[in-house]
Amino acid sequence: MSLSLYDVSVPVFGQYLAALSGILTKTETHCASGALSEAAVIGSRLHQDMQPFPFQVRQAIVHSAGAVATLRGHSYPRAEGLKTLKDCKAMVDAAVAYLATVEPADLSVDPDTEVALMTPPGAKIGARDFLLSVSIGHFFFHITTAYDLLRHQGVPIGKRDFIGPLQVKAMGRWVSVHDE
Repeated sequence: MSLSLYDVSVPVFGQYLAALSGILTKTETHCASGALSEAAVIGSRLHQDMQPFPFQVRQAIVHSAGAVATLRGHSYPRAEGLKTLKDCKAMVDAAVAYLATVEPADLSVDPDTEVALMTPPGAKIGARDFLLSVSIGHFFFHITTAYDLLRHQGVPIGKRDFIGPLQVKAMGRWVSVHDE
């Protein structure tokens, strides 16, 4: 059996975005305890020349739900106005919900079909390469950066939080299994 564009995208993105949602819940709880201010989280950067936390969340969504929508020939709403943890969580949860609606047949696009890139303008790339060389790398960069920002500030999260429930295929459908 070969891997499809669906197999290497939707369940993977869904798993890690759901995990990010859980991490955001833990972050909200940590902030509510007084251990950390929400403003510190929202303004956090790993280095002065890097974008802040909300940008990392937005880009994780762009390179997951947005990438899947692009492969389907659709657009996905850009996550704007991420000023609070609640805003970030709502946008992540919306992306998880969107991905849950995508079926394997929805990504039956030929892997060599050209997809337009935003940068440089007018550039095109094959669907397979768009997913494997652009979207997945960017997705994991931004979701890891968001995790690292929170971990660095003392939010009590670890590897299991980052990975989230494992995705297994049961009866032809991907399902979450908690590894406890």
